[in-house]
Amino acid sequence: MGATYKTLSVAGDMGAWIRKVIVDLPVEVGANDVDDASFGVYVERIDPETGEVALSREHHGDPVARPSKGYPTVEAAYVCDEAGRPADRGSHVAFDLIEERLSKRFDGNVMGTKRRIANYRITQLKALPGSEPGEKVVGLVFDECAGDIFPELEGWDTTGFGTFDGIDMHYALFSPDVQKVNARRTASPFGAKEPLPQKLPLIVWLHGAGEGGDDPFVTICGNKVTGLSSEHVQDVMGGAAYVLAPTCPTYWMDDGVTPIAQTNVSIYTKAVKACVDAVVASHDIDPDRIYVGGDSNGGFMTMRQIIDYPDFYAAAVPACSPFYSRNVTDEYLDRLKGQHIWFVHSDDDEIVDPTQTALPIYHRLKAAGATDVHLTYYDHVEDLSGRYTDDDGCHLRHMGHMVWVPLYDDYPKTDLDGSRVMVDGRPVTVWQWCGLQRKSQ
Repeated sequence: MGATYKTLSVAGDMGAWIRKVIVDLPVEVGANDVDDASFGVYVERIDPETGEVALSREHHGDPVARPSKGYPTVEAAYVCDEAGRPADRGSHVAFDLIEERLSKRFDGNVMGTKRRIANYRITQLKALPGSEPGEKVVGLVFDECAGDIFPELEGWDTTGFGTFDGIDMHYALFSPDVQKVNARRTASPFGAKEPLPQKLPLIVWLHGAGEGGDDPFVTICGNKVTGLSSEHVQDVMGGAAYVLAPTCPTYWMDDGVTPIAQTNVSIYTKAVKACVDAVVASHDIDPDRIYVGGDSNGGFMTMRQIIDYPDFYAAAVPACSPFYSRNVTDEYLDRLKGQHIWFVHSDDDEIVDPTQTALPIYHRLKAAGATDVHLTYYDHVEDLSGRYTDDDGCHLRHMGHMVWVPLYDDYPKTDLDGSRVMVDGRPVTVWQWCGLQRKSQ
């Protein structure tokens, strides 16, 4: 007989993935009634455009694309509640999965991300005790998905849509739960804090080339934009902040002639600003605390925004930005030099050459008299969270372009010379620094 299951997803540095599958049993059982051999878990990852099993690679360096179906690695199976939390007794069983090809919500690379639909079939292999003495439950098959639990999407609305400067654009918006945040602030064991002000800051985040199109879920989960709504980043931004993530129909670098141009011109600059204006007008947002940042293609649009609207944003965080110094005029420098800007780039970036982009722009701004411009410059990018290791057990080394990985976790803290970035005599991290800036400063 068929029955239902739910999935539980999490946001990872390599994209969202399914961390648990939770089945809904017809009986209540005890923790000792279930072990790793009680069920078999099978999955097929479907391309929603074709309806066929997707071909995918295990990781970026894997040369072989395989049919994306099979038996995912199950770390543990255990009795749980309906949210997947372990329990001594219950009518649900959870299967913990590892982050691998068969558990990923997306396939793709820095130029394109595709959503996948995971169809599971969980088959009972060992009998379970029934509700009556001596009764056994056998033959259970769970093959109907009853929904997905995604805690990191709490507060996010991925249905935003509008026409801005004549361009149809989707967007995602995170709105803080002010009541919940205030309750946490006033109950802090380190001393009660003042309630949040009525008007809150806004982070405008502009995605890379791989997360555009018409699906804001891909925009914020193709890589971990949800890190900006994490408790840590929200705290260092002053307690709470809105996060707006527009979705580009093509590429932010589209100049109307070439989809990814090196002209430093975009057909989307006015549309992005119009989208921001619309969100600001309809929410309690502090106009002196609007920040803009983005990775890769979005780092380019970050630069375009602060050049075209130099009096609008309080600070900017362009990461691995393909904004070319050769096209930065003296007029552009004059608009930029008085702004608060924190670049993030890596020396081994194989996609965007920092010697043509961030490095010369940074030096030119410093020479022009800029006083609050910083550049965190990595030799290479590696996992600092401890979640990912290579075959030797060392921190996994990412491709050099992926400086958004440490950025979402608020790791950047140094300037180009290796010194700590300081505000009022104390060291700060990138999002801490951002949250301290005001447009009027």
